[in-house]
Amino acid sequence: MNNETLLHIGGRLKIAPNSIRLLKADINYTEVHLDDGRTLISSITLGVLEKRLQDFSFFRPNRSVVVNLDYMVEYEEASAQIKMETNEIFKISRRRAKHFYNLSKS
Repeated sequence: MNNETLLHIGGRLKIAPNSIRLLKADINYTEVHLDDGRTLISSITLGVLEKRLQDFSFFRPNRSVVVNLDYMVEYEEASAQIKMETNEIFKISRRRAKHFYNLSKS
């Protein structure tokens, strides 16, 4: 893996963006949930990490979560919810629902 494909998530930690399932806000910290089941804590806020991930298939459905769309299994349009491989369900805020709908159509 070359350096361009690694994402700096704080300290000396750099990981491949495709190994991130989701990011959860925890006040001024971010929980980084990886595909191997590990959870890392980063001192970088969710907003900063979201900007670093904008070139990849990530979406922020609400203020507290950023999900990797590669790990999404279902989108329920009527209730505006995303279901992940881990059976976690995240509500898409009204403000972001239209953007997600347009994103999923392209």
